[in-house]
Amino acid sequence: MNVKIKELRKKNGDTLKSLAKKINYDYSNLSKIERGVYSPSLSLLVKIAEVYSVNLMTLLDVNEPFTLEEESLMKELDFSSDELLEEYDLCLDGKKVTKHEFDFIIQTLRMLRDTIQNK
Repeated sequence: MNVKIKELRKKNGDTLKSLAKKINYDYSNLSKIERGVYSPSLSLLVKIAEVYSVNLMTLLDVNEPFTLEEESLMKELDFSSDELLEEYDLCLDGKKVTKHEFDFIIQTLRMLRDTIQNK
């Protein structure tokens, strides 16, 4: 996997030192990451993505196609589907969302939409 830090850094007019300062990281190690000598940690990639206000995937150059499972996860989820809770283990704070909680969330979202649209 290739990481596009250098490309994004230059596009935003940063030097190695200026980006390193923004993310509180050693610029010589950042240079090694850009050259492929070191692999960046996920936390470092997250910091860089935050600095440039981009999605983390923007930094990653993934040449492999997505698996069928990955593609199915990226598809639009229809929250009005009764099968959603059966197909996915929706969790909040480490606890599975119940049917009653899920219905309440959907009703709340609909009320919020109506309130916003009527303003």
